[in-house]
Amino acid sequence: MAHNSGVKSSVLNGLGVFFTIIFACFIFRTEKFNLIKLLGCILGFGGIVVLNIGGDFTFSFKLLGEGFIIFSGLSAAVAAGLVKVFSRREDTTVLCGYQFLIGGIALTVVGLSCGGRITHIDVGAAFMLLYLAFLSACAFTLQGFLLRYNPVSKVAVFKSTNPLFGAVFSALILSEYDQLLSYFTLIALVLVCAGIFVINKFGEKGFKFKKSG
Repeated sequence: MAHNSGVKSSVLNGLGVFFTIIFACFIFRTEKFNLIKLLGCILGFGGIVVLNIGGDFTFSFKLLGEGFIIFSGLSAAVAAGLVKVFSRREDTTVLCGYQFLIGGIALTVVGLSCGGRITHIDVGAAFMLLYLAFLSACAFTLQGFLLRYNPVSKVAVFKSTNPLFGAVFSALILSEYDQLLSYFTLIALVLVCAGIFVINKFGEKGFKFKKSG
């Protein structure tokens, strides 16, 4: 994220929805792919693009910037598929616990080996760290339960709302009301909601073609 603009990061993160559904349908084969799911993805991703129209989006590519954001989306897609598969016979909370434990150890080792250090921490910083840890653990555990009982596509498409919530909270916390009240944000909201509705209402049905004659 530090090597990218906020606009490009938001758009590239939206690709994670495509990755997750494609992996679920073609790699893990936990559900069937159809044109309805593709349409829902396009609507959701279109909302993200519309939300960021006018921002500092460029078509340059750097491994440490755009590359690793795409890798992050691919990793999230693999994780969602694995949670869907293993949650059929394993406890979802335990799976998420091991996920955070192993991931946390890996990140700590990489951070320390690359020279990262915590030089100063106060009560406020410690509270924020614990809050973020709880927030992530709670969110991923809930996502795990949703993946256990629902098709991956129905859960993944809701990630299209992340940039919209970012715009809303930016307006409320940072007083950035111009972006929230713009036509682009309203159009983006409609597109994202349409994508969510289409996949959740018709995603498992797909198009049905009548045979002529």
